[in-house]
Amino acid sequence: MRDIIVEHKSDGLQRISELHPSFMAMQYPLLFPYGEDGFQLGIKYITNDGKRKTKRQCMTMREYYAYRLQQRENEAQTIFLSGRLFQQYLVDAYTCIKEDRLRWVRLNQPQLRAELYKGLKDVVLKGDLTPASTGKRIVLPSSFTGGPRYMAQNFQDAMAICRYFGYPDLFIAFTVNPRWNEILHFLELISRQKPDDKPDIVSRVFKIKLDHLLRDLVQEKHFGTLEQFWPVRLSF
Repeated sequence: MRDIIVEHKSDGLQRISELHPSFMAMQYPLLFPYGEDGFQLGIKYITNDGKRKTKRQCMTMREYYAYRLQQRENEAQTIFLSGRLFQQYLVDAYTCIKEDRLRWVRLNQPQLRAELYKGLKDVVLKGDLTPASTGKRIVLPSSFTGGPRYMAQNFQDAMAICRYFGYPDLFIAFTVNPRWNEILHFLELISRQKPDDKPDIVSRVFKIKLDHLLRDLVQEKHFGTLEQFWPVRLSF
C-alpha cells in the first residue's frame, strides 16, 4: 500500500492521492531530488492529428509512464541507474495504473450495465455467503485484464478454438535469453547496467523475437504452408 500522509497546518493529517503531481516525488526522493511534478489529470497532448488520432485531448496515466520510462540521450538517466529502486518504481507505476482503472470501473458501473451481471446475488441465494460479509458489489467487466470474467472469457475462447480446429499437436516453448546481443547492445548506452536492471527492455526484445518467429512460421513458410501440414496445430 502506497500511503503518503502529510500534516497540514490547519486541516490535520491528509493522505496524498496517486493523482497528485508530487506523489512520486514524495515517494521516491532519491529519484526526484528536485521534486519534479509527475502525472496529474489534464495533461494536454501537444498534437493529436496523427494516424492514431483519438477523441481524448488529455494524456492517460499509462501513456504518461510509458513516455517517462523511455530512455533518451539528452535527458538525465537518474532513474535508470537506480537498480532495485528503479524496479520498485516500475511496480508502483503499474499499481497506480491498475488502481486508476479500477477506480474508473467503480465510478462507471451504469455504463458497464452491471445490473445485467449475475454472481453475488446467486451466491447469497445459494447460502454460500451472508450478505453482510460481501460488501458492495463492483462488477469487473471482461475487458479488465486479469479479472475473473477476463480469464473465463479467454478460457471459453480457447475451448471454442479447440472444438473447431482440434487440440494442438505441437507445444513450442519460447524463452528469453538476457545475454541476447540486442539487449546487451542497448545496455551499452548507459554504463554499469545489467539485464536485471532493465526488465522493460528484456520484455520488449522478447516480444519482438516472438513476433518474428510467428512471422517465419506463418508468412515466410519455413516449414511449408499451413494447408500442407493441416491438421497440425501449434500452441505457444
